[in-house]
Amino acid sequence: MKTNQNKKLEQITPKTLIVGMDMAKENHYARITDYRGKDLINPIKINNSKHGFENLLVGIERLKEKHEADKVIIGMEPSGHYWRVLGWRLKIA
Repeated sequence: MKTNQNKKLEQITPKTLIVGMDMAKENHYARITDYRGKDLINPIKINNSKHGFENLLVGIERLKEKHEADKVIIGMEPSGHYWRVLGWRLKIA
């Protein structure tokens, strides 16, 4: 188990953005941090729609450029089924 945890931790480097998502029926919230957990922006509200998801992806790309990040790790609270549409959208992005 410790080896698996170490592998996960090794994925996070100084050039990694971490996006934590709180999923809900109509609006999701995202918190974007650097590899140390320092907030890069205030938490943002994302509408549960194609337009909301596209805005999230554009915002992530801007932060990647600004902070010279080359990797993004997105984690979400899978409450109910609300995460699935965004999860599928991120899979094809």
